[in-house]
Amino acid sequence: MSTRVLVDKNVPIPMRDGTVLKADIARPDADEPVPAILARSPYSKDFHVSTNAWMPFVNAATAGYAVVFQDVRGRFESEGDFYPYVHEGPDGYDTVEWLAAQPWCNARVGMAGGSYLGLAQWLAAVESPAHLGALCPLIAPSEGYEGYAYQGGAFQLGLNPFWALMVSPATAMRLAQQGRADPEEAQRLLRAFEEVDDLYWRLPLTSLSELGESPATSFYFEEISHERDDAFWARTAINRRYSRVLAPALNVSGWYDGFLHGTLENYTRMREEGGSEVARKGQLLLVGPWPHAGELHGDFPEYRFGPSCVVDLAGLQLRFFDRHLKGIDNGLDEEKPVRVYIMGENVWRDEEEWPLARTCYTLWYLHSAGDARGAGGTLSPEAPGAEAADVYLYDPRDPCPIVGGPTLLPGFGVRANSGPRDQRQVETRPDVLVYTSQVLTEPVEVTGPLSCTLYAATSAPDTDWVVRLCDVHPDGASRILAEGILRARYREGTDRPRPIEPERVYPYKVNLVATSNVFLPGHRIRVDVTSSSFPRFDRNPNTGHPLGVDGPEDLRPALQTVFHDGERPSHIVLPVIPR
Repeated sequence: MSTRVLVDKNVPIPMRDGTVLKADIARPDADEPVPAILARSPYSKDFHVSTNAWMPFVNAATAGYAVVFQDVRGRFESEGDFYPYVHEGPDGYDTVEWLAAQPWCNARVGMAGGSYLGLAQWLAAVESPAHLGALCPLIAPSEGYEGYAYQGGAFQLGLNPFWALMVSPATAMRLAQQGRADPEEAQRLLRAFEEVDDLYWRLPLTSLSELGESPATSFYFEEISHERDDAFWARTAINRRYSRVLAPALNVSGWYDGFLHGTLENYTRMREEGGSEVARKGQLLLVGPWPHAGELHGDFPEYRFGPSCVVDLAGLQLRFFDRHLKGIDNGLDEEKPVRVYIMGENVWRDEEEWPLARTCYTLWYLHSAGDARGAGGTLSPEAPGAEAADVYLYDPRDPCPIVGGPTLLPGFGVRANSGPRDQRQVETRPDVLVYTSQVLTEPVEVTGPLSCTLYAATSAPDTDWVVRLCDVHPDGASRILAEGILRARYREGTDRPRPIEPERVYPYKVNLVATSNVFLPGHRIRVDVTSSSFPRFDRNPNTGHPLGVDGPEDLRPALQTVFHDGERPSHIVLPVIPR
């Protein structure tokens, strides 16, 4: 294959409604047509050509592929108006089919990219384009509601104003050029972006003036107005349409990626529900000790996984495309489809399925004598008897902060606000219950989905329950592994709120998503329980009012009670792997 590359800039690609989207195309100077790899981005096709380490496009053109970077509708060089995700299905379909018809393309098209670019792939795939042959969705959700907007009914505050302000200045400049916005608006939004940490504290959420005055950020307020999983979210929900996806996918995420839930769901359900045999059998899953963005290495400010977790993702993606777009029998079909990084032992392992078939789901129970604050509680596989409940005061005016974990806060790309941070600074707070096992004498591997059932009551009409799983090291460091949240009124499903009665005990099942970690001898297993994870999630004001309407004067404290006795055995379910 020739290494000479031809580059065409701002190639117009027409959509079915006449809107023209622009793309840059790099392809080998070859006599024969080649497959195409498409990335559709809201962040500028020029930016991703040079800086996105998740994608192999620098090498793909010289490896025999036409590489296509496209600005999505309404962004940078492309026509139309931008609204997150809603156009990516039909526009992705039209772009794939246009590429397949070009004389330099052999009618086989793949897609690649991470985060927004990953979900854009799935949205195109559910439109069932005939010439889409492979996907590489990285760090991608499976839907918008239980994905980038909400989790367990709680609003993902850390991500959404931050992301809205990140993308809106370019949209505001575009609207100003069209006479549809104030020429000064882009600068105002840029200033707000630099002060987003202060905005997290502002109430009510429905009247943030920095966002509310701009047509470029209207989608933020629509997301807040749809706090339940309704038809608004169904428009872009991949997990309701897997049977329409005909292409195999290489799914990649990290244990500290806020979109881990979506990647795992996409993989597991596509294996069962994909719309073709090649789509079902061709699903691959790769999960490492990584956050949402940045280079694929395991170096965090407080902990290093070392060089063992580094992978050649560019090479793996090209190998995947070689198999499914070029038909090369490169042995990929004979390899196990799942590869996960086992933290603690810090090794990779290949598996036949996810979750692992040999998993022993083991209940570890919360215990205390009513003194779990300040690390006074214990955790063990022994069921509780008659035990005093634990009580704490949750005050939304002083919420428990998030420290590390699977965050999508400003700075996640540089890992300052994500990963295995030490929780000791928050575990001393009076609004955090801490339950810790005895020192382990044998290794305990926990690999798979995580959930915790709390039998709890609150004095308020509504509240939140937050659970964190930590690995306590011999030096006392309490390294967070996973976190989950559940808004009380969504305890029976996020399709509609179901009010609670104050002081009544309910079982609350909190989804902590998943992890893979070996708790080594000398370590301890720990579960923290609290009622906020700020600013990752919005503060529950404890009023039961619709999301975003409460102001500072509406915030009310709530007395929280967690039960762990014979009739109300609060517990975490650990997916233990036999050794």
